[in-house]
Parts: sequence; C-alpha cells; structure tokens
Amino acid sequence: MSRKRIVVIAVLLGVVVVGGVGASGFWQYHEQPQFCATCHIMDPYLESWQDSDLGAKAHADEGVACLDCHEPTIQQQMDELVVYISGDFDVPLNQRRLPMAECLECHDSYAALAELTGDLELNPHDSHWGELQCGVCHRMHRESEDYCDQCHQTDMQVP
Repeated sequence: MSRKRIVVIAVLLGVVVVGGVGASGFWQYHEQPQFCATCHIMDPYLESWQDSDLGAKAHADEGVACLDCHEPTIQQQMDELVVYISGDFDVPLNQRRLPMAECLECHDSYAALAELTGDLELNPHDSHWGELQCGVCHRMHRESEDYCDQCHQTDMQVP
C-alpha cells in the first residue's frame, strides 16, 4: 500500500472518529434541559424547571429532565424548528396537557396518589369528582390551580 493511500485512510478515519464523537456529544447535549432553552422562547420554562415553586422544579429536584416527559419525535423537533425560525408562535406557548397515563408512569397510580395525600382535610386525589386528569390542577411550568377551591375554600398549595 502506498504512503499516500495510508495518509488518506488515516485522515478519513480521523474525520469519522472526530465526527462520531462530535455527534455523540451533540446528542447528549440535545437531551439536556439547557438545550431546550437554545430557543429563547423556552427560557421561562427552563427557569421554572431550575428555580421556582412550580411543579417543574419539583421534577428537577428528582432528576427528571425535559425529555423524560416531553418525548418529541425527530419530525416534531424539525417542525418546532421551522415554527421557531419562521416566528409563527405565540408567547407564552400554548399550554400542553400530558395524558394522565404519562404522569402515572412515574407516580405509580391514582390510588397511590390518594394514599400519599390522605392526610389533607380534603384529599384532591380522592374526591367526589373521581379521577381528574393531572393537568386540571398541576400546570408544571405555570402556576397550578386548586380545582377544589372553586367550591371548597381549602387554600391548598398545589405544586
């Protein structure tokens, strides 16, 4: 094998290795909450996750990152990029409500939540309304709402 061919193969191999390491590093960074705030409209959501009295901060304290709950497909991410670049969005962003089943993947079951909050005077997870969707009260990146307080004056603090 000629010396020139060895140099070309070595350079190509070096490019592949450096490119692979770079791509791997980018993919790992892409999964971090700080990546989400690369788009400036996401700053308030990152801030609520990092330092707030909202439900998002409680998740951060438990090591739950953005992509643990928000699992967009590559196509959805590309669509979001196009919307961001075109400026075709409202601020604040429309509130997303995750399906209760997604919340219960980590929070066990509705019955377990009722047991966990059983010491409250009015247990919001064991009410006459039955099993309410989590997003009725819990807003994550926005102030949550005490749904029960519409009729009962509970003054509960909802994370």
